[in-house]
Amino acid sequence: MGSLITYSAIAAKLAAMRGHFLTDDEFSVLAGMENVPAAVEYLKSSPAYRDVFSGVENEELHRSKIEELLWHSLYGDFSRLFRFANGTQRKFLDLYFLHFEIDVMKRCLRDAVSGKRSDLNFKSFEPFFRKHSHLDFTALTDSKDLDEYLDSIQNTPYYGPLKDLKDQGITSLSEFESALDILYFIRFWKSLKDQLSKDDREAIADCAGEKIDLLNIEWLARAKRHYKLSADAIMELLIPVWHRLKKSQARELAEAPSIEEFDRILKGTRYGNRIFRASGEQQENPELHSLFRALLDAVYSKSGRNDPYSAAALNSYFYFKEEEIRKIITTVEGIRYSLGSSEILTCLAES
Repeated sequence: MGSLITYSAIAAKLAAMRGHFLTDDEFSVLAGMENVPAAVEYLKSSPAYRDVFSGVENEELHRSKIEELLWHSLYGDFSRLFRFANGTQRKFLDLYFLHFEIDVMKRCLRDAVSGKRSDLNFKSFEPFFRKHSHLDFTALTDSKDLDEYLDSIQNTPYYGPLKDLKDQGITSLSEFESALDILYFIRFWKSLKDQLSKDDREAIADCAGEKIDLLNIEWLARAKRHYKLSADAIMELLIPVWHRLKKSQARELAEAPSIEEFDRILKGTRYGNRIFRASGEQQENPELHSLFRALLDAVYSKSGRNDPYSAAALNSYFYFKEEEIRKIITTVEGIRYSLGSSEILTCLAES
């Protein structure tokens, strides 16, 4: 699947960029750094992070600044690949950009709901976002409350559903984040079918579809284990896109009268054997979040390996780049709070 002619050049570039990912041994060394400045100095030895940390002073190395610089490295990768890409590849990259857009929206939303102006320094991101988005991210980061946040996204597809929630008296962060996730995945799934070639669509459909299915299962499990919600209320929390988890199966899970019955129904789905086998010894009530991350790692790795001359190569690269950034943030914060290297590495394995 995919086109060797269309993707050969960018596949070679991606292979070179993947060569800059940190190895397990390098993460072990990073986890053993004695303090945050030492960890940043170590990251400067990596071609992927050398430029973004260049010239940064020790007093600037608070969590938000480090996160900002790490995400800037991701946006830099995207920009380099976009400049290198041809028209076919840019269609996928334009679609993938929605992921970055929704991520920044959620980060600004968290600050607005808590009643403070975002500490996200958008100036360093602005040139990148201006090229790919019509949202006013400066207004987003300046929002100090939910009303200002909503004002900043008027005339966008996101405004109506979020405004409806507020008009219903719903102002909790989790509800708004869920609404943004649902809007994003609906838009992504529809655009996947409408904008990409058949080969590219098929190459990444499993990754996108399984991610949606696993998120829905995770939300179903969380709702059943931690909240007393009706089946109808639970179904409204789900992304209304059905891949290998059928809507009827989701309804059964939502209606399960007990956790034991929930697990029994889950075992009968397409994902059941994989989930419980991966959790070990058919463990009941497995910890789904870390388990699903491992399952997604396998799906994205297989996709990029099986279809290297398609959008799957780009899709897989960005997934694992974001995973690396998440692991670096966890590692640096572990160092900041004086955790031992073995404890940090355990956190990475479990997160």
